Amino acid sequence: MKPKRLIIAPSAIEYLRNIRRYITESSPHYAQEFVADLTAKIAWIAEVDFTGSPRDHIAEGLRGLPYRNRCIYYRSYHDRIVVLRVKHGAEDIKPQDFEL
Repeated sequence: MKPKRLIIAPSAIEYLRNIRRYITESSPHYAQEFVADLTAKIAWIAEVDFTGSPRDHIAEGLRGLPYRNRCIYYRSYHDRIVVLRVKHGAEDIKPQDFEL
């Protein structure tokens, strides 16, 4: 099965940039490694599709994959995966977080 096209929303890209900046303050090497690992997991979602858990109680069609104290939130369509947010597991989430 061929991987779906992967689209990463600006809010998810912004989170990855911010977490990299934050971790870089104490460990530039670990920051690079951590963000590369999260990015690889995001790419993996597009390869395997329908991993993670439905999060319809937050927003219709939303799925979430917990990974390294974060949760990658995305929607799966017939031809693409759209990553909407990456959030720390302790952060509050609400339906408005997933409106495009």
